[in-house]
Amino acid sequence: MYAEVMIATNTFFNYTVLAFANRIGWIENKKRYLLLSAFVAGLITVVFSNHFITLFLTFFLMIGIAFWKKRTQIVKAISLTLLASIFAGGLLTAIAPMYHNASNSFMIINYALIATGGLYLLTKHVLSLHISQSERELIYPSSIKLFNQTKELTLFIDSGNVCTEPLSNDPVHFIAAEALRPILPELLYDVINSWDSTHYKGLDMLPKEYASKVRLIPIATVQKEKSWVIGIKFDEWVVNDQPLPKGYIVLTRGKDKFPHEADGILHSSSYYHLKKRSAK
Repeated sequence: MYAEVMIATNTFFNYTVLAFANRIGWIENKKRYLLLSAFVAGLITVVFSNHFITLFLTFFLMIGIAFWKKRTQIVKAISLTLLASIFAGGLLTAIAPMYHNASNSFMIINYALIATGGLYLLTKHVLSLHISQSERELIYPSSIKLFNQTKELTLFIDSGNVCTEPLSNDPVHFIAAEALRPILPELLYDVINSWDSTHYKGLDMLPKEYASKVRLIPIATVQKEKSWVIGIKFDEWVVNDQPLPKGYIVLTRGKDKFPHEADGILHSSSYYHLKKRSAK
């Protein structure tokens, strides 16, 4: 049983550092290769843990399996995986004295969870730095398609926008109502413009072809109060010549609220999506 726990824990840890390198390096390799690589490396590590040279070779085998389809980025993958391993190792070394009386299984599982949590926070921090350091580069031209109508928009990626539609977890983008008014059906625009988030009135007035395109989405105000707004599922959205993943838009009053005179703000995940696709 102990060996199984060790293999599972090593696989979990290996996958975490590989996923860190995959995301931070914009490598975008498929997750199944990362998982296979993590398992093989975890199995070899447990079986041959007494041989240092085997551990050294296992690291490069793990990188080879995980990123064999991205050979041009293999050096970057090695560097970032080493960085993640050193960071996680240092974190575990720092907390090791807290577990000197704990059982081996409890300690191993906690180590894995803490290392994963630390790398997750590091990933979020690095991505936020990417965004904040290149803020002026985050203005993008775009073309959105709604109800068979197309509109050109200028957009800004906001690192603070993490709003998602709760059922699908799809990203939510915010667009000035005046920018989309020319292509929105008049009835739908009127319902959204007169929407009262406290009484939820108006949605029952929409025809079926419109109702199937909208969702009620919870958002938090600056005062931390919860409010419900109407989100519209867009048909197609091309930003900087690249299609955005499916998602929703919420119309807002006042275009002047957006930075750099943009027509709207994109979800923070759009930066990662656009960046990784351009890095292919």
